[in-house]
Amino acid sequence: MAIFNLLLKTLLTNLISLDKPSLLIARGGVSIKEEPLWNTKKIVNVTPSGLPVSVDYHWEKQFIYYSEMPAGELYRVKLGDDGSVSPKKIIITTKSMDFSQYAVDWVQDKIYWIDVEKNDTLYVSNLDGTMTKTLAVLNRLVRMTKPILDPYKKYIYFTSSNGIERIGMNGKDRKMIYSDIFFIGTDLGSDMAIDFQTDRIYYIEKVYSRISSMKSDGTDNRQELTNVYKSKFLTCYQGNLYYLGSKYDLDTFMRYNPSTGATTQQDLEHNLWDYRIYHPFAQVSGTNPCGSNNGGCTHLCLPNHTGNPAYTCECPDKYEKQGNTCVESS
Repeated sequence: MAIFNLLLKTLLTNLISLDKPSLLIARGGVSIKEEPLWNTKKIVNVTPSGLPVSVDYHWEKQFIYYSEMPAGELYRVKLGDDGSVSPKKIIITTKSMDFSQYAVDWVQDKIYWIDVEKNDTLYVSNLDGTMTKTLAVLNRLVRMTKPILDPYKKYIYFTSSNGIERIGMNGKDRKMIYSDIFFIGTDLGSDMAIDFQTDRIYYIEKVYSRISSMKSDGTDNRQELTNVYKSKFLTCYQGNLYYLGSKYDLDTFMRYNPSTGATTQQDLEHNLWDYRIYHPFAQVSGTNPCGSNNGGCTHLCLPNHTGNPAYTCECPDKYEKQGNTCVESS
């Protein structure tokens, strides 16, 4: 009965917060802001050594990821059921002072990131940073572009100097899906978001001061919002598009419903470095082809976007294949 009551309480809480989800934010540390009164729970405080500038999470495992400036490192803490927060662990180290080009794959349990100091190289690793593998040298990227993941179709999307591209989560089949000679990617962070319910990608076109959308294969391109100056940080949740606008030089939390065209806003009275919709419905579980015994792989198991085969066994950097396993390169 106790377990049933806990499950019922969790379900009711999730349903109540469905329309007004919590936010995981980077501002003066890392915090969770909860509606309706925007009560704040501090997760990570500002330290003399660094300022948190980006956030991500893995809901099922209760991991919070964040990076600090100027450290160039990705950290992870774990939230306990009793509200405790574990000591931070260093997961990834780069030489970029403003490292924020990473994304957490909550389906395949991986981290993907781009190192702008190494010719925009795309990497993948396990959630704890182990088994790091170089996937592709991308080049020509907007400096602050973030990889945007579709963990269900097994694709990674990113902005280059003149458009939007995608590549498989195994580093194969890079393709330009939207090209515009006047396209300018944002230098402030994430400028794309995927609505998994409608299979559409929303993106900011700063040079036109508008937000547009297209299907995930690049077709059916259309304008959604115009005259959205200083907009940034798109994210999709429950059929709505969220983004940050600006009012009196302070961030405004905007919500746009593509089906009705309705737009609502809430003044935040401050500016955010980054945010994520923090809710289990924002990270719905999917099929992980590597979920059972790591796919039988001895080291790294990566999903295949073509589905045939569903995954491949790979070796991390500094290792090479030898039969059915990986050995350190000589």
